[in-house]
Amino acid sequence: MNPCSAPAVSASTPPNWVDDRTPLGWLIARVLAVEPLRQLLFLQARRMMIRTAERRGIPWRARRDALQEQAEPLLAQSTAEGITTPAYYRARFHAYAEGNLCWAAACEAEQATASVALRVWKEEALSAEAAQARMREAIFAAIEPSLTGPVRQALDIGCSVGVGTLALKDWLDARERASVAVSGLDLSPQMLAVARVRDADGRIQAWHHAAAEASGLPAESVDLITGQFLCHELPAAATHAVLAEAARLLRPGGVVALVDQDPESEVIRAMPAPLATLLKSTEPYLEDYFRLDLAAALADAGFCRIRRVASDHRHRVMVASR
Repeated sequence: MNPCSAPAVSASTPPNWVDDRTPLGWLIARVLAVEPLRQLLFLQARRMMIRTAERRGIPWRARRDALQEQAEPLLAQSTAEGITTPAYYRARFHAYAEGNLCWAAACEAEQATASVALRVWKEEALSAEAAQARMREAIFAAIEPSLTGPVRQALDIGCSVGVGTLALKDWLDARERASVAVSGLDLSPQMLAVARVRDADGRIQAWHHAAAEASGLPAESVDLITGQFLCHELPAAATHAVLAEAARLLRPGGVVALVDQDPESEVIRAMPAPLATLLKSTEPYLEDYFRLDLAAALADAGFCRIRRVASDHRHRVMVASR
């Protein structure tokens, strides 16, 4: 059988709390349609994130203020001319009215990412650094079997402030026993300015300000593309466009790896209604993400040898070859 003829994994139905066709999903959607309630939920979600993070030892507010002071002077060099921001990207993500296009989002992304890692192993007494390392190690272990040759150029799309990008660089350098050219790409210049602060030693080859579906980078120039926690922030049409661009950028035999929430995770599917409502209030495209058959979308974009690996009990990695 031609390995590109069909996806190797099948899609599951969305969790009932995210699916507007179920009673619970319908109720949550109706609640979020009432703007004062939605604003209240945004505020509550934000307060809960900060309170939980600081209780676990993450200096949320102090780190935010320090990053903004250092990143603001780097905004101009992180902003490319002629970039058109898609309408979908101006949505209200993560309890920020301006979505990802604001300093608050950029200067709190590192802390939020650490919180995500801690939440994976919330029953264990791990530091934020240890939880982050454990999560990334599992992600890269899922990617490794699909890499059949050396990786010389890698691109992290939707790189945010570069937490995953720098982890990818560390892993690839160790794997290749040499310095690998790793770049990050994001639509938010504020995020990229913070990424430059975090990459103080200049280990990343380039921080590109561009849309993942229209990168402007040369065709067949990359061996590995990662999208770490990107797809749940995209409408389905944008995900298809991003996969088409990834296929264009990859060399023959190159690999794309997409890390995100696992639609088959029992933890996610059984999420209590109050938490589900808070989550859905901050993620405008979550239903699109859970409805999308990502394996089929990868196959439609021309990818082969599609694999799904549960990297932990909340997240999966979809890996495919060009």
